[in-house]
Amino acid sequence: MNNRPSPNQAEAPFSYPLSFYLIMASTFLFFFSMHLLITPLPLYIKEVGGKPSQIGLVMGMFALTAVLSRPLVGRLVDTWGRKPVMIIGSAIFILGPLFYILACSLPSLFLARMFHGMGIAAFTTAYTTLASELVPLPRRGEALGLAGVAAPLSIMVAPPLGTALLARLDFSALFFLSALAAALSLLIAVPIRETAHHSNSQEGQGFLPTLRERGVWVPCLFAVAAGLTYGSLFTFLPLFGVERNIANVGLFFTAYGLMTITAKMPLGRLSDRVGRVTVIIPGGVLLALALAGLKVVEGTGLLIGVAILYGLGLSGAWTALTALIVDHTSPEVRGTAVGLLFGGYDLGIGLGGAAMGPLAETIGYGGMYL
Repeated sequence: MNNRPSPNQAEAPFSYPLSFYLIMASTFLFFFSMHLLITPLPLYIKEVGGKPSQIGLVMGMFALTAVLSRPLVGRLVDTWGRKPVMIIGSAIFILGPLFYILACSLPSLFLARMFHGMGIAAFTTAYTTLASELVPLPRRGEALGLAGVAAPLSIMVAPPLGTALLARLDFSALFFLSALAAALSLLIAVPIRETAHHSNSQEGQGFLPTLRERGVWVPCLFAVAAGLTYGSLFTFLPLFGVERNIANVGLFFTAYGLMTITAKMPLGRLSDRVGRVTVIIPGGVLLALALAGLKVVEGTGLLIGVAILYGLGLSGAWTALTALIVDHTSPEVRGTAVGLLFGGYDLGIGLGGAAMGPLAETIGYGGMYL
């Protein structure tokens, strides 16, 4: 199976249609809405009465709900069109943080988190599929790398901002700001134009036949592994910072964001030239090294170093994985395939959050990451 498209030298960098850049802007605000709550939300759950294992379970429900939603969402992307499902995802992200304001117990937080998770399933499946179809095949990795910059750009600024605002605002105000960012994401998505010959297609197949294709299930397995690292890292990093007396773990997200912003597009372009797998495998090795490195982190300097290493690994692995699965699927089932890829990633994130909480209670957060 050839996964090495020939580069198109005639096209200048960044020469994409307006809708591609509207997707990027909408995606930035969507992820800003989510990432603003990375630091406050685990602390809010703790304030409500959650123990580390319960914090991990509530946080993990976001990803696990997304996993359960992906097969349906992917099919909707293939039948309803990419843009309508993208807008539905933004609408859910408006309501989700508002439900947190109303939640005053662990069971109600559990339900609110489950609902919120459906939004990420809808939006990410739709925007990734649409972005991949607005560019020529020889530049697919490059374009997906550029589109992928929106999320790390938000993670570079939103978590430190959320940490800083927490000292001045209460949790309800932060949840309202998160909902406001999602509302702006929805408004920007309205004028996006998707490729007409893919919109509202009634053709295709179910998610199980799609999953059985080798060009789909192999990338999905890698996605589960990548999600496991992400879930364990990002769920417990604020509490890891408390354990190690690191004042502002939000700087981790800033360094991670800078690295991914710098690396995603070049590594995507590299996958266009040397092949997807050649980029995926070294990226996975870097992810493992970054997690192991947290064992020896005692201060901000080493934490930033781990963030850079992790950002480089995830940038290469995820961009190439996404391009690989799009390469090997037809437009009629592309939304389903992308949904399965993200579903594998969500599954890993959910397992990383839910399964690692009890381990953290036993051996501490540093030992858990090792």
